[in-house]
Amino acid sequence: MVTKTTTKVSKSAGVASSVGSQRNYELMLVINPRCTEEKLSATMDAITQFITELGGTVAEIKPLGKRKLAYPIEHCSEGYYQLVFFKLKSTASPELENRMNISEEIIRYLLKVAE
Repeated sequence: MVTKTTTKVSKSAGVASSVGSQRNYELMLVINPRCTEEKLSATMDAITQFITELGGTVAEIKPLGKRKLAYPIEHCSEGYYQLVFFKLKSTASPELENRMNISEEIIRYLLKVAE
């Protein structure tokens, strides 16, 4: 257990020393199932455009389709899942999270640093 923790600390220390570099991120979005195809497309376009405005680059978008949720979120039992792979400066990720929190179409998201 101690060795694993030490390894993670040394990795994050290396990332912190390279301030200004871009990190690889994975973003899983769950979009409201009541959205039309046009609204779904517009939401994804807005997210990718915002990432590029922040200086990032979108590598890939994988639409995973409409799936049943484990529990209801905002009175929805299903949602459109989208997986986005991109690069972005770590200082810009809070701005992206704020934008997703404001969006009415996105009912849940998970943003993580890809390894």
